[in-house]
Amino acid sequence: MKKTVLSISVATLLASTLCAEDVKLPTINVIGGSEESLSHIPGSSTVITQETLEETKPLSLQDALKKTSGVHAVETDGYGFYPRITIRGIGSDMSKKVLLLEDGAPIALGPYTDPAAYYHPPVERMERIEILKGSGSLAHGPSNIGGVINYITKQPRDGSSVVFTAGNYNYKSLLAEYGVVIDNYSFSISALTKEGDGWRDMPFDATDVVIKGALKLNDNNTLGIKLTHYEHEAAHTYLGLTQKEYEQDYKQNKAQNDLMFVERDSLDLTHQYFSDSGFGVKTLAYYNKATRDWWRQNNSFNSVTGYNDMNSNADGRLREFEVMGIDSRALFDYTLFDIDNSAEFGIKLHQETMKNQRGRTADQYTYVIDTSYTSGSYLNGIREQDTREAEAITLFAQNRLYIGENTTITPGFRVEKYEQTRKIDSWNGSATATSTKTDNTEFIPGIGATHKFAKEATLFGGVHKGFAPPRVADAIASDGDAVDLDAERSTNYEIGLRGHTQNANYEVTLFRLDFANQIAPNSDSGGQLTNAGETLNQGLELSGGVDLGAGFALSGNYTYLETAEIKSNNQGRAGNRLSYAPEHLLNLMANYKTASWGTGVTFSYVSEQFSDFDETEIGTADGKKGIIPSYNLWDVNAWYVLNKNAKLNLAIKNLTDETYIASRAPGGINPGMGLNAQASLKVSF
Repeated sequence: MKKTVLSISVATLLASTLCAEDVKLPTINVIGGSEESLSHIPGSSTVITQETLEETKPLSLQDALKKTSGVHAVETDGYGFYPRITIRGIGSDMSKKVLLLEDGAPIALGPYTDPAAYYHPPVERMERIEILKGSGSLAHGPSNIGGVINYITKQPRDGSSVVFTAGNYNYKSLLAEYGVVIDNYSFSISALTKEGDGWRDMPFDATDVVIKGALKLNDNNTLGIKLTHYEHEAAHTYLGLTQKEYEQDYKQNKAQNDLMFVERDSLDLTHQYFSDSGFGVKTLAYYNKATRDWWRQNNSFNSVTGYNDMNSNADGRLREFEVMGIDSRALFDYTLFDIDNSAEFGIKLHQETMKNQRGRTADQYTYVIDTSYTSGSYLNGIREQDTREAEAITLFAQNRLYIGENTTITPGFRVEKYEQTRKIDSWNGSATATSTKTDNTEFIPGIGATHKFAKEATLFGGVHKGFAPPRVADAIASDGDAVDLDAERSTNYEIGLRGHTQNANYEVTLFRLDFANQIAPNSDSGGQLTNAGETLNQGLELSGGVDLGAGFALSGNYTYLETAEIKSNNQGRAGNRLSYAPEHLLNLMANYKTASWGTGVTFSYVSEQFSDFDETEIGTADGKKGIIPSYNLWDVNAWYVLNKNAKLNLAIKNLTDETYIASRAPGGINPGMGLNAQASLKVSF
């Protein structure tokens, strides 16, 4: 019996991607594709399925994530282009504490140099989403203190389809997909284009192209390739609203000339081998190159009028990224002292470069640096010019012991050795030529366990060290705005119970994240970071669902963040609550479906939050500090199958058009998106 369990744990995991009837690209998962592999994970986990994504039609990946337990998504642009994902009260600053992956490859523009999520792939290309917390996330890094989110893209399939979507705010999109599977070969191409006037009068357009192919060389080897091209241009602004502007017109955008441009190209090569005896190796080589240019009109708050005054010039924050790496993992089963084991170990080599430049334009309408401008902090139009580099080597090992038929113990560790370099050419009006390096080696251990009482109940738990390196600009000081920050280190505990019956499933998790030092946004700007010192995040997560029969189903989740507290007496803040850490998150879903149509309704509640470490309650005139009041939202969706080749979908977000503050960062009040309705038609050929 034990051998049968082991054959499921490794052989099924590998063989599932080498099926002759469906040649799939090898993919590094964080959870795994089988029910058996999920049951052995010693940590809280969630999978958002393809069925859920297709029926609920989320606006973005951020929109899909915010309805899962433990996840709080802080809105800024409404459409999720730049997500601020926080898990268990950690990571509101541009998702820097959450490791974001796509098919196992990191998607942050600079995982070590600058992990801010200014690029986020479109939800339309995804097949499912894996969310992993607790000691199970130890295998992946860096910056996984909050957890790991792995977006799994659609596998090639025979046939083609076109999806037309239209909605309010002049939104429209077109997605075309084509795929073919022949013998031992599969290929697909998808092209997406979408545009709209945006929330708060911030028009955008985006293009996304994905090409994938897989070749099954023989019964034991499969090769895969994925190429992507993404372009995004939007009048998105860093500037929020003052209190007076919010009261006057909460949909207004004072920075009409701000412009964000993102372009990213990537290439992933994958190989998978497994032997008849169960030994297997998965290897992923990834490369991506990106440009992120943000032109922002300069402004200042006028305390007399209560408005933001816009200046007649702008600064461009211009960044180029190049990231490459290789991640190889071996898996095998063995028996030692009559105990069955499943082992995994791997190595990852990673290198990245970020070129940073900030310069002044001639006016607010010109998106080119004015090289004739020299004044104060600017030399030949340049205020900042530097290069940031990082190299890392990571070793990982994990061994799962099967004690009897129902118990597993999984010790593991990750060793992360990295070097960061900053070369400064010009800073605050001074031409310099400095180069500084820092390096660190971190040992990150953990252990987890599961015990299956019955099919209906599996106890799981674990403890592991959490670690996240600081950005290069924070680790290496300059004479500019950078601040010296220590690395984040924590001890994370988790214990829970999960199970399922024929008609229901549930998961209950208690968690505690004890930080020796947490880096967090302090007040008005997501980029303004500080050492919060010792902090403690602990609470409870509940999730589950039940099939009531006759097409009816209920599901939901609740997160109680009992504590998100500063422990250190840092500037007299001991006992204060961390910012953007609501005490209560609740999502309730009711669905009805038949073979030809279905509908669903979702209720979401977010309790009040502080926007700064000083627990400022009364909103300041500039909108940057103050309580963020609680809010609740209703979403509805419906779908109807016209025939075997055509399907209609309707999704309405914020059905009651609730007016609420989603964030006070960056730069002031960011109101949550109002009623958003989209209808789509999918035609398959």
